[in-house]
Amino acid sequence: MARTFGARLTLLHVMQPSVDRSGAPMTDALAWEISRQEAMSYLARQQQALAQATGRPAEVRLEQGHPAERIIAIAREVGADLTVLASHGEGGVTAWNLGSTVQQVLAVARGSVLVARSTAAATPTIVSPKRILVPLDGSLRTQSVLPTVVTLAQAHAAEVLLVHVVTEPVPSALLQDPADLALARELATRLEARARAYVESIRDQLAFDLVSARALVVRHADERQSLLELSQREDVSLVVLSAHGATCNPARTYGSVTAHLLSYSLVPLLVLQDLPEAELRLNSQEGEHAPPLRSSHPPGDV
Repeated sequence: MARTFGARLTLLHVMQPSVDRSGAPMTDALAWEISRQEAMSYLARQQQALAQATGRPAEVRLEQGHPAERIIAIAREVGADLTVLASHGEGGVTAWNLGSTVQQVLAVARGSVLVARSTAAATPTIVSPKRILVPLDGSLRTQSVLPTVVTLAQAHAAEVLLVHVVTEPVPSALLQDPADLALARELATRLEARARAYVESIRDQLAFDLVSARALVVRHADERQSLLELSQREDVSLVVLSAHGATCNPARTYGSVTAHLLSYSLVPLLVLQDLPEAELRLNSQEGEHAPPLRSSHPPGDV
C-alpha cells in the first residue's frame, strides 16, 4: 500500500513500564536501558527491511506507556491517514479474534484502519492482494471506497468482488402469518432483482479500469455472517469497506456491519473512514462522545 499510494511511513514501538505484583512501577535503570537499546535495534531492522521492500524511507518512533494510548496519540500527532495493526501482538494468536491492544485502539480510532491477520509464524514474503471483496449496501458511503479499491486492484492485478446482501425473511413471533411471510419474501425477491441491477451497474462502470470484476448478490438471514462466509468461500485476500453504511450513526466510529467484521473477519480488513471531522465535532457538541475522524473519500466526491 505504501508503494501504491506513495505513503510516508512511521514505525511505532511502545515500551510498557515494568511493574511489580502490586502494580507499582519498577525502577531498574540498567534493565530499562538494555530494553530500550534492544527496542531501538529491533526498530532499525524493521526500518531497513521496510525500506528495501517498499523503496520508501520510514520514520521510527520509540514510545513509553500504555500501547493503545500511545498508538492513538502518535497517529493523531503525525496526522496518519491509515493505522496498520496486526490482529495480535507479541502475546501471539489466541482464542480471541483480536488482541487486547487492537481492541482498545479500534474502540477510539479516528481514521482509517487496516487490520492484518496474525499467524503462528511470521511470513517473510510480501503477499499482494489478488481478490478484493467490497460490500455495498446501495449508499454513497459504501461506494466511497471504490477509488481506493480501483487503485489497489490496478497496482496488483487483483480481481474485485462487488457484493450486496439481501436480508432473507425468517419466521418469528412478529412474522408468523403465512401471508405476511410470503409478502416479506416477495419483497426480498424484488429487492434481490434491484440489487443485481445495482451491483452490475457499478461493475460495468469500473470494468474499463479493472482486470476483472464480478457482481454478486447474496440472500441471507444475517448480512454480517454472509460476508464472513463469502470471504472464506471466495478465498478473498482483502476486504475493503467504509466505516459506515446507509444507516449512518455519526456517534459511532464504525457501523454495526463494519464493527462485526473487524471483530470476526479472518481476512485482512481495510476500513476507510467516511465521516468528515466537522460532522462528528457537531455531534460531540450535542452531547455525543464520538472521537474526531478523518475522511478518506467523502461520499459526495464519488
